[in-house]
Amino acid sequence: MDLIVQPEVTLISASRFTGIPEDLRDQWETDIEGEGGELLLEAAGRSCYQSWHNPAGRTNHEYLRNIIRQGHGSVLEHANYTVYLRGVSRSLTHEMVRHRAGCSYSQLSQRYVDSSEVAFVVPPALFGMEGLLREWARACRATLDSYVALADGLAGVAPDRKKQRECARSILPNCTETHLVMTANIRAWRHILSLRGSEHAEAEIRRLASRLLEVLSSHVPLFWDYRVGEGPDGIPTVYRVEQD
Repeated sequence: MDLIVQPEVTLISASRFTGIPEDLRDQWETDIEGEGGELLLEAAGRSCYQSWHNPAGRTNHEYLRNIIRQGHGSVLEHANYTVYLRGVSRSLTHEMVRHRAGCSYSQLSQRYVDSSEVAFVVPPALFGMEGLLREWARACRATLDSYVALADGLAGVAPDRKKQRECARSILPNCTETHLVMTANIRAWRHILSLRGSEHAEAEIRRLASRLLEVLSSHVPLFWDYRVGEGPDGIPTVYRVEQD
């Protein structure tokens, strides 16, 4: 039986900018090129006021900073980024999928996927607590054994494996590992990081938020005002810094 202590975050898709009408492109003065989401967002913002000639002389970075400073969050909704999450618990995903606006999800199905060798995610509160961790692991092992017994016992009366698993899965605990593909736009990601990275958020999802920030910010420069720190309980937190 595998025990998991770290979430895994993989960026699997990012918005791609393919260009604007040629006559507008000839007017546009920006300091970057390419296909990244930051160029897409600048184009979306400038389309509102037709400010392609860049009257303020801002760089792309400065322009997007000002968009956020002014609270024009709808511009940020045009760029979407998709992550594949592993090593997270069902209790974590129950919290994550509450975020609806600007978000889409596809989650591993316990009805179709056999859980007889599933892993369990260790709650951060048990890190370094060897005795309690052993007790917790024993409970997970016992539940997993019962899952297998239920699924096997139903084989004679419910030949359909889906029927067996949909019954047996009912006893699996919240700490059962799951996989989640999640897509969100930049506005939604920033909102999620602020809420789920807070020191008031649940410990496991705070650790995930810090990892999400690391992965997202390495691919798109739109999280410059977010930092990772250590909460009073030693668990990472995500917080925003004041903008200039």
